[in-house]
Amino acid sequence: MERQKKARNPLTLFIGVTTLIVTAAYINVFPPDSLMVLLGFFALLMISSTTLGIYLFPHTRHAILISSGLAVYLMLRLIGLRHPLYTLLLVASIAALEYLWRENY
Repeated sequence: MERQKKARNPLTLFIGVTTLIVTAAYINVFPPDSLMVLLGFFALLMISSTTLGIYLFPHTRHAILISSGLAVYLMLRLIGLRHPLYTLLLVASIAALEYLWRENY
């Protein structure tokens, strides 16, 4: 028997695009000079990338791993850790978490 694809919810796409637009407006309105503004930016970025990832990927864990990886990568860049080895270690950590949380062994 063929496995039927789960129907994608258009509400998650709408929420993802809306929060992406709100994130772009947030970047244009607030300068990144305080910790609260940066926390707001990363929160909006996580929400928008997670909801868009939930719409695009078949598993929610893929969306969460990719959006958290994106946020951690940008935080590393913010604090000045720009060496390519950090990116490689981050990708290896995300791959290890995916292997750990995989449903079928």
